[in-house]
Amino acid sequence: MDLFLAICAAIGFGLAAGIGGPLAWLFIGVMASFQAGIDLRGTDFEFIGEPWFIAVLFAANVAQFLLRTKDFDRRIPYAASAFVFGGIFGAGALAAEGETAALGFVLGALAGLASGLLAHDVLEGASRRAESSDDSSAAATLQLIFGFAGIVTALAALYAPPLALLAAVALAVLAGGRRRRAGEKYEGLRVLR
Repeated sequence: MDLFLAICAAIGFGLAAGIGGPLAWLFIGVMASFQAGIDLRGTDFEFIGEPWFIAVLFAANVAQFLLRTKDFDRRIPYAASAFVFGGIFGAGALAAEGETAALGFVLGALAGLASGLLAHDVLEGASRRAESSDDSSAAATLQLIFGFAGIVTALAALYAPPLALLAAVALAVLAGGRRRRAGEKYEGLRVLR
C-alpha cells in the first residue's frame, strides 16, 4: 500500500508543479524542509528541503513575476520547468518511501508536463482576453489562483495522496472540455466558408 500512496503522491507533486508553477515548487520545498508530510532525510533527494534549493525556488518565483510582463512565448519554458520540477518532486516522493526514484521521476515529470501545458494554455487565453478588454488584473488574478490550486494539490499529495488522482481526473475533464470547445469553434468557422 505504501507504493500506491507514493505513486499517488508523485503524480500529485507533478500536477502541483504544472498547475501552480514556482509558487507550488516553493511550497513543496518548504514542506520538505520541515519534513511536513514528506521526509527526504537520508535519500538522494534530501536537497529539496535544503536552504540553497529553496532559495533557487524563491528566485524562480521572482523570475516568473518579472517575466510575466515580457512579450515572448512562455509555453516551452513553462512546460519544461514543470516537467523537470514535477520529476524531481515525484522522484522524491518515491525515494521517501524507499522505492525506486526513477518511476517517481517519470510519473511526476509526465504529470507536470501535461498539467503545465494545460495551465499555460488557460493562463495565456486569459491574458489575451484581458488584453482585449483592457483588464490587466484578470490574468494576474488567474495566475495567483493557479498558484494556490497548485498548493492545494501539493497538500493533497502530502497528506491524502489518492486525492491527487481526483486532481488528475479534473484536469482531464478540463482538457477535454477545452478541446471540445475548440472543435466547436473550428466547426463554426468552417460553416461560415
